Amino acid sequence: MPLESTKTAGAQAYGNAFMNPIEQMDHVKLDVSTLTTDEVDANGYIKPNVPLRQDGTLVSGASQTVYGLTIEATKLPGRTNNASLGADTTDPLIAVCTSALINRDIAEDNLGRAFSANELTALTAGGFKVTST
Repeated sequence: MPLESTKTAGAQAYGNAFMNPIEQMDHVKLDVSTLTTDEVDANGYIKPNVPLRQDGTLVSGASQTVYGLTIEATKLPGRTNNASLGADTTDPLIAVCTSALINRDIAEDNLGRAFSANELTALTAGGFKVTST
């Protein structure tokens, strides 16, 4: 059987921010319309380490709790880009890690932005431990 090699454009690579084995997981019904280009990459994948509440929305204010962090880049149904996220009503189920020690530097690199003060407080409230290198 002959082998063939084809040159393709590279995609975004993400680091693993989880510093311990992922042992506690759950699914949330993701509200895609609440996401921004900070959480969804140009190819339509939700990025790893997106902090989500139990209702599938982003942490957006004070006194909220992170229920789970996305584990890996996951293709959102029907998306090929990150345009018009506010109008997306697909709301898929997505796996999240519900407890972990995470490396803040790697998680923030994956998101392309720093965690907000509200997100850091919500991570702690959700039982996550955050460290940096």
